[in-house]
Formats: sequence, C-alpha cells, structure tokens
Amino acid sequence: MAPAVGALLDAAGAEVDAAEADWLQRAAASDERAWIDEFGAVSDKSGLGVERNLFRYRPVAVDVRIAEDAAVVDGIRVLAAALRSGSPFTVSAPALPSRVVEALRAHGVTVKHESDAVWAKRYAKAANSWQRVRLVGGDASALFEELGGSPDVAVWSHAVTGAGRVEMLPFLHEQAVSITNHRFGNPTTLADGVI
Repeated sequence: MAPAVGALLDAAGAEVDAAEADWLQRAAASDERAWIDEFGAVSDKSGLGVERNLFRYRPVAVDVRIAEDAAVVDGIRVLAAALRSGSPFTVSAPALPSRVVEALRAHGVTVKHESDAVWAKRYAKAANSWQRVRLVGGDASALFEELGGSPDVAVWSHAVTGAGRVEMLPFLHEQAVSITNHRFGNPTTLADGVI
C-alpha cells in the first residue's frame, strides 16, 4: 500500500466502524493490485519487432466532490483511489474529519468546505475544457445544469465501489503510443528507453 493511502486510512480509522475499516483496507488492496497489474505497467500486446505499440496510463487532474448526502466511508474510499493513482486532485466537501483533512493536506491536496449548491456554482464558473469530476453522492444533473450541458467536463458519478479497476479510472488518462522500431528496415534500440 502506498504511504499516502496508509496515512489516509489511519486518519480515517476513528471515523468509520470496524466493517467499514475492513472494507477500506480491501479496497486499497484492490487499488494496489490494479496499479501493479495494469495502471502502473506499460504493455505492448502486439509484440512486433519493427514497431512498438505501448499502452499506458498517465495521471490527470480531477476535482473530487463529496456531496452533502455522501457517506464518509464512500468519500474516503474515493480519496484512497485518488492518492494511489498519483494524480493531482482537489477535494470539495461540506465537512470532512479534521484528521482526514490533515492527511490530505500533508500530501499537497487542496481541501475546500462548501455546500453542494455553492460548489456547483463555483465549479461552473471556473471550469475549463477537458476537466474531470469524481462526484461522490449528490446529483450530477445539478452540475450539468450549472455547466449549461457542456460536454467538456467529464463527470464520474457512479456508486462508489471497492474495485480498484473502477475507482481509479477517473484519475488516469489512457494513452497509446506507437513507435517505429527500425531504421531503413534494420531493428534499432533507439526507442527502448521510451515508456
């Protein structure tokens, strides 16, 4: 488990019951497996000698909104996935436990306390093209209305899950890279260091 995730789960320990703490630990383990097996690995399924076709994931900035009706454990779950991804993210919530806020700020995460309505209005004013939002609880339609139906903001508002493969996706950008791996028909090692 990544140190930042461990610090977050330790900070959240007093805020959740034993069953929720166990679920968070299993979810963090799922994140770690997803990172090792897929998100943190570069793969080339084609296996061509004269061309490299690399598939990889890169961090992308995300705004995490934990809505007024969201359970604390769901918010912490999403924050653990965000920390494991290594992506830059901000957090907006009506309230978060002080120890959780301290753990997030220790890792450079900006945390704002605001209501759903205030957040939606502020976000709509500041939204730039191609931004991402992970909405925990709440109503995505209110955000869509504030954005005027703009398709430039990707909103993940699905129910929170313990599956790392699902929860880490909003924080990562898929990237395919194709590189010619020959020079005048002769194989070359020039692109070997590119990942």
